[in-house]
Amino acid sequence: MDGYGSDTGFVDYHTARGRATMIADHDPCEIAAARLVASEWLDARYMASFPGSKVGMRVQIREWPRQGGSDRYGYAIPEFAVPVEVVNATYEAALRQLDKPGSLAVDWTPNKYRSVSVDGAVSATYATFNSASEAQTQFLVIDQILAPILTGAGVVASLSGSINRQ
Repeated sequence: MDGYGSDTGFVDYHTARGRATMIADHDPCEIAAARLVASEWLDARYMASFPGSKVGMRVQIREWPRQGGSDRYGYAIPEFAVPVEVVNATYEAALRQLDKPGSLAVDWTPNKYRSVSVDGAVSATYATFNSASEAQTQFLVIDQILAPILTGAGVVASLSGSINRQ
């Protein structure tokens, strides 16, 4: 598999956090598939914020390992290593994929209207998005795990909108 981490590491990570019962019903094939989907999602979601550049350039499937990267404290990330933050974030995302298949790849249809009003009583302004990635589900725990190695570029902020009484 081309996913970050290992199936054993996934089980150990979640068992250490008291989640053994959450993963007990899943067979190794499901865990491996969830790790792969989580790895693909992680790369797509955070690639713009990962430091450095891919070691294997175009032939490298995953975004990690990378060269020329450092963490937020200025320490170099070893060139041929996948940081523990990436592996742990993958395990968190994989659990969400196991619990609710497809939750990492939610389809999105843009709103037809930007705002709506009801005969002068109430108006609502909908949040607008430039792309589907802005409307996707966000996982704060994954953002927090990756924070020490992210450059700050490309991380999507929380969504917002407003409702006004007229």
